[in-house]
Amino acid sequence: MKNPQKIKTLLLLIFLLFINFLYSQTDVKSLEELLKSHVRFLASDELEGRYPGTRGIAEAANFIEEQFKLIGVEPINNSYRQRFPVTIGYDINDNNKVSFEVVVPKIGVPPEKLKPMSRSWQVKTDWMPAHFSDDGSISGEMVFVGYGITAKDLNYDDYDGIDVKGKIVILLTDTPDGDDPNSKFAPYAKLRTKLINAREKGAVGMIIVKINSDSANVFEPLIYEPAARNSGMIAIQANRNSIAKFFPRESNLFPTELEINKTKKPKSFPIPNAKVFITVELTNKNVMTDNIVGIIRGRNSANHHFVIGAHYDHLGWGGPTSLHVERKNVYGGKIKEIHRGADDNASGVAGLIELAKIFKENPTNRDILLISFSAEELGLKGSQYYVDNPLLPLDNLDFMINLDMIGRLRDNNLNVFGAGTSPLFNGLLDSLSIVDSIRITRSQGGFGPSDHSSFYKKDIPVLMFITGVHEDYHKPSDTWDKINYKGMVHVLRFIESMIRNIDKTPGKLPFTQTDDVAENTQRQHSAYSNAPWFGIIPNFEDSPLGCKISGTSPGSPAHKAGLSENDIITKFGNTTVKNLHDLTYSLRQYKAGDKVLVKYIKASDNKEYTVEVQLTERK
Repeated sequence: MKNPQKIKTLLLLIFLLFINFLYSQTDVKSLEELLKSHVRFLASDELEGRYPGTRGIAEAANFIEEQFKLIGVEPINNSYRQRFPVTIGYDINDNNKVSFEVVVPKIGVPPEKLKPMSRSWQVKTDWMPAHFSDDGSISGEMVFVGYGITAKDLNYDDYDGIDVKGKIVILLTDTPDGDDPNSKFAPYAKLRTKLINAREKGAVGMIIVKINSDSANVFEPLIYEPAARNSGMIAIQANRNSIAKFFPRESNLFPTELEINKTKKPKSFPIPNAKVFITVELTNKNVMTDNIVGIIRGRNSANHHFVIGAHYDHLGWGGPTSLHVERKNVYGGKIKEIHRGADDNASGVAGLIELAKIFKENPTNRDILLISFSAEELGLKGSQYYVDNPLLPLDNLDFMINLDMIGRLRDNNLNVFGAGTSPLFNGLLDSLSIVDSIRITRSQGGFGPSDHSSFYKKDIPVLMFITGVHEDYHKPSDTWDKINYKGMVHVLRFIESMIRNIDKTPGKLPFTQTDDVAENTQRQHSAYSNAPWFGIIPNFEDSPLGCKISGTSPGSPAHKAGLSENDIITKFGNTTVKNLHDLTYSLRQYKAGDKVLVKYIKASDNKEYTVEVQLTERK
């Protein structure tokens, strides 16, 4: 059999038959071994990190569906699939163009008397758009600004003494210390930080040039990043050899780069005798993906149900949320690696499958809706799609349980989020933790960087279970062999007990809005770690006017200032805010106690307001 796809399909079938055998031999094979089998398959290199739109995630979806069938989980409307579109990147059309007008100096002839020569670049050869670029057309003079860094604390500023207003800046990736994550310049190395800096200095465009290395002329792919568009800047990537031709003879690109690296001093200058014309027009590259959904009928449901969910997607080969420092080959080029996602979140999916088996054999009173979500890593897309398009009425959905990263139990400590979203939860957690050796670390809030947030926004009580972040989070090293399978069994038994005790309460569970927010979670973005508390609930939609928010935390500075759901922040202090990245960047410039002027558009009347906000320490 020479067809690789047929071979892989056969291997999957054999694996499923093996799992079926394990189910029939539960007296021989323990729950621990079953969990290991699930995680090992889902986190295998063959599935390539389960990124939406890939063969790997399709095989993962098939696997989960087959497990539901083996267990006897029923489909909804004769299907286990809830299909929906998701953006995974961008396509380039023929409108994307870069050209130049260049004046070639002649001795004795004034420059204004010379006729400019036209040069055009070929997309994908000389240049590529950046994935966070705005759409539009710009033109102007070019200015080389070194690494594009302004670091007052380091007495370093690539923009010192040079005017870039209305111009297009050319800047290098990384820092004068290269891509060293331990460099003193590391906090200023991100391209989004450089973009905001250039935009606030008045530049209208940015040409990105990779530092000299074996991969210097390899363009970064047009990946999707939640809330990355609407950056307020046209940004493109340039081939080093192509852009170097415009540098003056006395200040060639490579020698200038070496000089900055050696002296750790800026060397910025205008590019003479040239004007650039750039047009960027990116179209969404959408793929179809699936939430995998099934139902276990309860003994006495009265049409009421609850959800147990776990996302099955991961990062594929990396992307903007990867925390991996890429290894280099012998030529200095970066090596891409599969992000296997054993704990995040093959562990949660394995737990979902085994809980399904447990509850199928001994049902609850309510119906159980089992959902394995796709596109969680792309901004909770799968769970958001479900609550916007529920397969069963949300009015009859009593609570939601989310399993995300339950595979690294350490010191018997289990983290639970959402404890305050129903008055029943804290008492039950207290009671169960007394009779169980597991220790509970809880957060009251219903928001967080996982799928339960989508349900909490619909006023549904939620609980998220997680064994904690670790050094392998969002890295290729999150592998199946590092999972604590004995600990997973302990966690699942605790979750089962929690669910059965909640299920004793008939009818709709009382819901409570909590007073902490998504910023205050164990998996908060690293950019927030040293920032004061503002208290907005993020919204990952692109908004052309600024940073739209999903709401505010009660009692937070943002709440006290009058901001609310669907308001759009347009300025934070001196920084224009175009998206969530800009707001994150702005917050890092302040400390607790600082007062900041915030401009925002009120959703209720579409008018812009300015309010003074006093930031506080994080709760």
